[in-house]
Amino acid sequence: MVTIERYRGIVSYIDTFGRGRIQMPDGREVAVRYSSVRGNGIRCLAKGAMVTFQLQETRRGLCAVCVQPEN
Repeated sequence: MVTIERYRGIVSYIDTFGRGRIQMPDGREVAVRYSSVRGNGIRCLAKGAMVTFQLQETRRGLCAVCVQPEN
């Protein structure tokens, strides 16, 4: 069985082009894009929102994928 680790963080920055940053509890920041947000209907991220996500290593560093806002 494969376990996929999910992380929690807070959206620290988001711009009008759909790019932003998520700050993890250990202080690291990872990149995020609107296209990585999961959900039905209108998907959005707001500064200060708590989210869960998976990490993916890219040539530019760590990036958040499968992002889900917490209620």
